[in-house]
Amino acid sequence: MDSSPRDRLSHFFVIGARIFFALTIVLVPFRWRIVLFARPNSPVYSDYTDFLLFTPDIATLATILCWAFSLILKRRTVSFGPAHVWVSLLGLTLAGWLSLADSWDKPLTLYHAIRLSVLFVFFLCIVNEIRSPAWVVIPVGLQVLIQSAVAIGQSFLQRDLGLQAIGEYELDPVWQGVSVLESGSIRFLRAYGLSDHPNILGGCLAFALVILFAAFVYQKERVWNRLTALVIIPASVALLLTFSRSAWIAFVAGSLLIVGIKAGQRNFAVLKRIAVLAFACLLAMGPFITRDLPYLSGRFNAGNSFAENRVEHGSLIQRMYLFESANRIFVDHSLTGVGLGASPVALKVTYPVFPMNYQPPHFTLLAAALETGIFGATFYFILMVMPLLIFFFQRKRLSANSMLVACAAILLSTLIVGLFDYYTWGYVSGRFWQWTAWGLWAVVLENHRYAVD
Repeated sequence: MDSSPRDRLSHFFVIGARIFFALTIVLVPFRWRIVLFARPNSPVYSDYTDFLLFTPDIATLATILCWAFSLILKRRTVSFGPAHVWVSLLGLTLAGWLSLADSWDKPLTLYHAIRLSVLFVFFLCIVNEIRSPAWVVIPVGLQVLIQSAVAIGQSFLQRDLGLQAIGEYELDPVWQGVSVLESGSIRFLRAYGLSDHPNILGGCLAFALVILFAAFVYQKERVWNRLTALVIIPASVALLLTFSRSAWIAFVAGSLLIVGIKAGQRNFAVLKRIAVLAFACLLAMGPFITRDLPYLSGRFNAGNSFAENRVEHGSLIQRMYLFESANRIFVDHSLTGVGLGASPVALKVTYPVFPMNYQPPHFTLLAAALETGIFGATFYFILMVMPLLIFFFQRKRLSANSMLVACAAILLSTLIVGLFDYYTWGYVSGRFWQWTAWGLWAVVLENHRYAVD
């Protein structure tokens, strides 16, 4: 037990840092924000150019402040974790700052460079202070319970729930700008929860569900298994109702990695438990699948929807057009990029007449390259790929560690989302999930190596 008042106060701040970390996880999907400084640049979406403070930002700053006070009160060695993570993460952060040199919107790049610096310190806080899985699993469970309840309610009523005070959009499927699916003349509202977009909610639910699924698989206490299952079942329904294909694929891939490890270990008791959970989730989703079958099938090109359905066809065309347009700009600004966070501005300047909304390309590696140049893209590529390569080539040894398997599954999920969307690179909620995933991988791998040594 700490002997001096100074040590006890330091421990108090450590606990505070962990509590605020948990609160950050709970608040990650929330779109409620404070506009610090409005910077209109029509027709670019204001969130791309305004200086904003989100609810998870506030919790993150509190996490960092508590951790800093604990270090001041009781000096101790700060661990950086495995070099392949922290060196690449530091390099990516510095590349963001270097992109200021040729940024097409210097104040905006400065704002995002500060954000990346804060996330780097947040990563260090995770590596040094988040040791127990409970600090992740419990807040993740609270997060998905809140978001799932709102998402299911929105889909059932086909409108918002009147929760604008805590950040919910006003939603009506007949309004332009609201994310919908179409079947004939009917416009069907996708579930937003309390997030900015159904794809963002889908990603948050997918990442959270991978963590909860890992907890369900590896937790040995029956009571906790049942509680975890009771959270997973409605969350799987909410994930379905976002109609986010990338989130669906990300969740399935992360889950299959865990299932594959258990199958390779011939752990049939756990596999049976997984089958029962999957059946329960399918039962819960059944009424919604029946109700929404025309929209679900359209997401998989049923009836040649990718060519015939206006929404599906437009989504694919948008992604391809943005990719080609962004790639042309990157070729001409490959060294330092157009500036961290400035890709929508660069697209507007380069293409004053544009057939769609200005936004980053829906591929995180290209978005990173466009904004931070070849050096930033290289560090980002290492961060996305190296942990999974380490896990793959050392899987016989590492798969014995349940937390490492869970972290690898989360990183695989974020990688897959990054192949189809940009929010793990450019949006606050996506960045928090991505940097948290790197932090969890780093701390678990470091602890594993230390235990083996």
